[in-house]
Amino acid sequence: MTEPKITYLDGLRGAAALIVVLAHFLQVFLPSMFEARPQVSHFAFDQWIPRTPFNLLFNGNFAVCLFFVLSGFVLSRRFFRYRKRSIVTAALLKRYFRLAFPAVCSLLLAYAVMKLDWNFYDDAREYTRATMPDPYTTAPSFAELLEQGFIHTFFGYGMAYNPVLWTMTYELFGSFLVYGLLLAFGKSRFRFVCYAAGLWLFRDSYYLGFVLGMLLSDLSAGAGRNLIALRPGFFPAAFGLLGLFLGSVPYVGWQGSVYAWLPLSPEGFPGAVTYRTAGAALVLVALLNSRPGQKLFASRPMAYFGKLSFSLYLVHFAVLCSFSCLLFLRLEGRLSYGLNILVTTLVSLPLVFALAHLMYRLIDMPVVGLLSRIRFAAYSGSDTGKGVRNAPTEAEVQLAGRTRATGPDS
Repeated sequence: MTEPKITYLDGLRGAAALIVVLAHFLQVFLPSMFEARPQVSHFAFDQWIPRTPFNLLFNGNFAVCLFFVLSGFVLSRRFFRYRKRSIVTAALLKRYFRLAFPAVCSLLLAYAVMKLDWNFYDDAREYTRATMPDPYTTAPSFAELLEQGFIHTFFGYGMAYNPVLWTMTYELFGSFLVYGLLLAFGKSRFRFVCYAAGLWLFRDSYYLGFVLGMLLSDLSAGAGRNLIALRPGFFPAAFGLLGLFLGSVPYVGWQGSVYAWLPLSPEGFPGAVTYRTAGAALVLVALLNSRPGQKLFASRPMAYFGKLSFSLYLVHFAVLCSFSCLLFLRLEGRLSYGLNILVTTLVSLPLVFALAHLMYRLIDMPVVGLLSRIRFAAYSGSDTGKGVRNAPTEAEVQLAGRTRATGPDS
């Protein structure tokens, strides 16, 4: 019997995807929110808000760090529950395809924008003062697009034609890191030495999130005990607030701000990625121990955002550089700058959600369904046992002893 699907980690990932969408809208229309330079500023607030914890609302890098911690947690969860290497092998074999097909479809959307000459970002930034490079300057051949999508995006940190795809190499290699550690040391009593080595080796890298997520998964499920259980009330709230504070470390200009006391190095260790990843891990611990938080993120709207999270992440940039920039240009001179941004964003978001919903229904769900059937077919006659075949998916895992968790990494 499978367990009921619990969606609060999906909801958390959905919230992170919304932060990424908002971040890119502000990066185009209010670039000083990320650069803190008077030359690109439009208002007084767009230079001081980014240096406060309010930047959590648009700190896309923190959201990405949260993605990676969640992936490390969810991808390792079933192994720590059932202790069967066959689970890891099956997940490893399908991981690239799970990520690649939706990512390539997002490039096809970008290809349509370029071929139909629907890119208005370069025109809009004459007014917005955005410094982000135009991703759609030159349309590739179709073969080049496919090469970019299937190869460079996942094996070379490529992000041509869709800037959000820079995370896909980290996501793929981070997944392989998790699976490799599970296969090599998942049953070893010395695996915590490997965690310590990984934490140090990736201390200022995005791969740190995968190691931290895996460690939290092990601590919450290993030996039938939840070793990260906190007494309800003060401690989950304290962990959550500290995590949000560390996650809101600003992009620039932390000197003289509430973050000035942190030992923060622009290039070395500890850097902003270290703090944001640590903050993401603390937020996850807090949520795993907070029933009100779980109820919030498992609510119907957040569950829906969680389902669409990957699609939202992939499609919004094409809408931003085409429809949103065109609408902004049409409203320029008719509305004040601030009102123009507000109207453009509010009108654009339904289109973003509509495209994300279509991608979820037409691409994401069929890919997950096909890979699931392949997985079950592969084990239908094996000796891995009835427990594995009937085990819940990653989105149906249960926190040992106390809570349950889910995630979209199916």
